[in-house]
Amino acid sequence: MKTINKILVFTAFLLIFFSCTEDNITRAGDSMFDYDIPNVPVTSDYVVGAKYSRFVRNTRVVEEPSIGVYPGGAGDPVVYEQHVNQAQTAGIDFFIFEMRSSNNQGQYNQDITFIDGLLSAPNANDVNFAISYNFGNMGLNNNNRIEARGLVDTFIDDFKLMIPYFEKPNYTKVDGKNLVYVFNAHNLFSDDNVALYQQMRTELSTLGFELFIIGEQLEWTPPLRFDFRFVNAVDAVAHKSYALINVNQFDQKEQFHKVIDIAFEYHKETFASVNLEYIPTVSPSQNFKLQNPNHPSFVIEKDAVWFRDFCNVARRVSGNSKIILLDSFNDWNFGTQIESADTYGEDYLQILREEFKVN
Repeated sequence: MKTINKILVFTAFLLIFFSCTEDNITRAGDSMFDYDIPNVPVTSDYVVGAKYSRFVRNTRVVEEPSIGVYPGGAGDPVVYEQHVNQAQTAGIDFFIFEMRSSNNQGQYNQDITFIDGLLSAPNANDVNFAISYNFGNMGLNNNNRIEARGLVDTFIDDFKLMIPYFEKPNYTKVDGKNLVYVFNAHNLFSDDNVALYQQMRTELSTLGFELFIIGEQLEWTPPLRFDFRFVNAVDAVAHKSYALINVNQFDQKEQFHKVIDIAFEYHKETFASVNLEYIPTVSPSQNFKLQNPNHPSFVIEKDAVWFRDFCNVARRVSGNSKIILLDSFNDWNFGTQIESADTYGEDYLQILREEFKVN
């Protein structure tokens, strides 16, 4: 009952924002936001994982990488060699690469070719990596669950296909367990998620591989389907970046850091009550209009103070693993990249290191 009450309170909290207009923006001094967010100093290193994008560069993107415009979908080891160097500058501990389910063999082959190309760079072992598993091509929904579609074995086999990567010396581990990020985990429609994950874990364990699974859910949502999608199924939960803000949500934009400070703390407490770690995600900026000029979201331009404040809020809820996720290293199409650019140089690489590393 306590958990249900918390969900109701947080849902009401979000509904307040969703109903705001430009004329009734909450002002300092008359709301729950009338407080200063304490600064959490960096006294020990955090483990920073950055999403690494495979993309075809959108023609609307004006900024250029310092290394020059490169084919983002090619898995070019020459490009990756320079990205590894930048990752070391930024204090990034691991990159996260997408692997789509082998249910669509063509998509799976594209992703594996991309990953293998990157890992052939001469300095690839100088930064760790992990896999983001995307089961979206299975076409699951509440009326087409994974058991009914006969895809349980495919799900399990997809994890077995990761084993050659788990065996690499620079695959990311948490307490000796291989880290796997499950994209849109709240949409893994199953008759019994606990049994599904446990069957997969058991088969992997028999082969000698233990997993630390991070399940992803939507931004700006309270714990979503967590009681039957996440509990006793995954080890930790992360949101997509909160930097995606609908244009109608003025308070969310104006009071951004205090909103997410409250939200992150709520998520941490809620998930901790069911033995799940909450892992925060940060972004330096956001511009979905690069992909769609009519996208109903604010453009969040790069701002050093804004990004540092976001990082501080993330530090305040960091869990036992001390993992912080970054969206993203190089997603130029959505303006979330920290990769060195012709306009801002290595500024955001340096900020990331300063915010999550002792030196």
